[in-house]
Amino acid sequence: MNTDAAASYDDKPVEYYSMPRREMLSFIPPNATSILEIGCGAGRFGALVKQRDKCRYTGVELVPSSAELAKTLLDEVVVADIQSEQLPFEHNSFDGLICNDVLEHLLDPWRSLNQLMNYLRPGAFVVVSLPNVRFSEVVKDLVFRGLWTYQDQGVLDRTHLRFFTEQSVRELLVGAGLTVERIQPINPIRYAWRLQALNVLLLGSLSSMRFPQIGATARLPT
Repeated sequence: MNTDAAASYDDKPVEYYSMPRREMLSFIPPNATSILEIGCGAGRFGALVKQRDKCRYTGVELVPSSAELAKTLLDEVVVADIQSEQLPFEHNSFDGLICNDVLEHLLDPWRSLNQLMNYLRPGAFVVVSLPNVRFSEVVKDLVFRGLWTYQDQGVLDRTHLRFFTEQSVRELLVGAGLTVERIQPINPIRYAWRLQALNVLLLGSLSSMRFPQIGATARLPT
């Protein structure tokens, strides 16, 4: 494990790794028997999927303390940095891959996602959640205040290395050989009235700015 990489996350609160992410459940196709989650945190989301689908669930987590918590909820948890370590799985082992808010933390998420495809069976699904850099609060600060201020969490989390829009999420998935089945901004905030009015004038072209994150489901060919 890359201990230097793990150390950069040591100052995160426990809650950072314990979010259940219930809004992502609907992105998970049914009937998977074996799922791999990268960045499983404390295992809260995986526990929800296991309870619903009765599948075997394997997590990979960079932070050892979070991995220890996940081990109490998931079938198997590996502590590893996917950017620098080989995962101990056979090729074609899983029906599904989940990367909730993890790819943006990687130096080269395109390469990492392509490598992860090796562990999936033909026809397997991939579910991702990524921050939306077009989020209105980010754009407002950049355009009107000239600010790009990193924070402890959110779209401009200081540990984020890459930033995405709905279009670049689609390109990320297609570039890994996947067919996108669903892509949708998630977790909307209430529009300020000025932005709402401008969105009406622009025929809804600003609609995605209400959302701090983007969820997607894609699938490998059979």
